Amino acid sequence: NSVDWKSFVPSNDATGIQSMVDSLLNTAKKNRERAGSFGYSSYPTPGHYATNSSSSNTTNGHNTVYIEEFLEWAETTVPMMASSLSTFLHVLFNFFCQKNEGNAHRFPPGVTPLLMPTLSIDQTDKKPTSSGPVSSPLSYFFTESNTSVDLFALASTSITLASGRFHRLFSSEADGLSCNRLMNGLIGYGGPTLIIIRSKDIKGKCGSGIFGAFTYSPWERESGEFYGNSDSFLFRLGPEPMGIYRPKGGGGNNESNFMFFNPEARSKGYDQLAWGIGFGGTVKEPRLYIDEILDGSTAKDKDLTFENGPLLSNKDESNSYCGFEVEAIEAFGVGSSQNIEDALNARDEHRKEAQKRIRNAMKGAKAAFLEDMQSGLVGTKVFKHRDDMRGRDGFCDMGEEDG
Repeated sequence: NSVDWKSFVPSNDATGIQSMVDSLLNTAKKNRERAGSFGYSSYPTPGHYATNSSSSNTTNGHNTVYIEEFLEWAETTVPMMASSLSTFLHVLFNFFCQKNEGNAHRFPPGVTPLLMPTLSIDQTDKKPTSSGPVSSPLSYFFTESNTSVDLFALASTSITLASGRFHRLFSSEADGLSCNRLMNGLIGYGGPTLIIIRSKDIKGKCGSGIFGAFTYSPWERESGEFYGNSDSFLFRLGPEPMGIYRPKGGGGNNESNFMFFNPEARSKGYDQLAWGIGFGGTVKEPRLYIDEILDGSTAKDKDLTFENGPLLSNKDESNSYCGFEVEAIEAFGVGSSQNIEDALNARDEHRKEAQKRIRNAMKGAKAAFLEDMQSGLVGTKVFKHRDDMRGRDGFCDMGEEDG
């Protein structure tokens, strides 16, 4: 008898693997239905399935896919799976692995680690905030030992995510649940980034789920307009079927709305646009929207920029536009170690320039005020009421004393 694969996988990772399996099965089913609608079908006849006897639904082949269907799914959804799978399995099952000092896995000669990212964080960022725990892990979502299925799933989607590091720029667990701090961690960072969100379970609206966005373009500026490029995507990791929603590639109006970063302070609240971070959709109704005060965040199933598909889990299927509450959110700089270091340096320079502009503005305001004082303009206006009061009954000038 076949052995259920779940017996080999830690219980906390079983849901993540099931999400990937369900994504594959859903893709195969849709492709077969699409083929059937055109008068032919590659859907196999009964008795021709290589099924798993432990599966509960094997009589109609819904738990079985052809190798061609798997390869098509892998090419579009997880193109880097072949590069990450070997390392992930070695670490997960400890095949041929030994632990040396520092608890780091060491691969013996002849077993070459393939691509799987490692986690890192600025040393200065490890200091807890008043709202954070005394000691927090590197990530709320990923384990430091690289056995996280979610980390493997994301590493399989893009060469940028598969190689190098996931460097934490913001974590609600350590930095507090604040969109302003999230923005501060992102703005000026000069490289690709990943934002990952866990939503709360809201009865009657949507269930708890994990989703987010990857952007290759840096968060270089605050703007009420979209920017970025097509090397970006939205994703859902679970608990429902995994979904990767890449750009459609139309290039027309509202078809290149990849990312925008619009804090209220930039527009003073007068532009009538969404205030916060957005992906896809429009500047008034983004496909994925992280509200600046985190009480009006929303997600939609479709837009003109990214492929259609749900981001939220267990939601009302009749409503393609749904609000969600953030339970946890993290942002990572991703890529090679050198690229991440360069991107962090760019963020440092951006912050220095911002502080310089603030100092210059303060100096300019102070100089203008002193000039007005010297010209008598400020004194005439500010102290006019004192001159008007002089000579009136009851007026007492504290600046003068009797001789």
